[in-house]
Amino acid sequence: MKRTVWLGLLAGVMPLQLLAEIPHSYRAERWEGSFRVIGLEGQTVSGERGSSVDITDDVGFGFDMAYNRDEHLSLGFALEWLETDFRSDTTSDANGSFDGRGELEMTTMNLNATWHFARKALTPYVHGAVGATYLDTNVATGPSVPVCWYDPWWGYYCGLDTPTLNDTVFSYEVGAGLRLDMSDTAFMRAGYSQQWLDVDRGAGTVDQGLWRFGIGMLFN
Repeated sequence: MKRTVWLGLLAGVMPLQLLAEIPHSYRAERWEGSFRVIGLEGQTVSGERGSSVDITDDVGFGFDMAYNRDEHLSLGFALEWLETDFRSDTTSDANGSFDGRGELEMTTMNLNATWHFARKALTPYVHGAVGATYLDTNVATGPSVPVCWYDPWWGYYCGLDTPTLNDTVFSYEVGAGLRLDMSDTAFMRAGYSQQWLDVDRGAGTVDQGLWRFGIGMLFN
């Protein structure tokens, strides 16, 4: 019995000792910026009257900037880009159902807050974000029209512009992950988030899973 009790105490004390050996973080009252790779989880989104869209897995990237008020709380801004293939199944009263294919571009800008649970260099975290996401299906909604503009590199230029089905929607997310401050100037983190897009257009609010891995720098 005593041996069992001692083994239980030892098992509880060892993680505390390992945690105590992790150095404190370097992030308090400092700015940071990072580059992140984003993994989009594919899914099927259902619409009205039996229509649906299959979105494939894909990879994007992004940047973020944040200020660490202390070892726990950071407030920041992020900009992300994703481009993925999709296949739509659309119904029509006249022609029945038909399939369509295309490329969906997503650009997200958001304000975010992150809470680090420990003051250590290695710590789990949770975060939340609110912002806007620009969606472009690259599906033409009309004929191409000639347009002209002045380019700073090529000078005055004329070409064709094709209007496409696009929209800017409200987006928000929550997530969690793990962060490691490798030194007083560098860090890395990895996490998973659930993001919601208020698309409407018959689909309502669409949710999607995002994996992120980032490497960044700390500076004063």
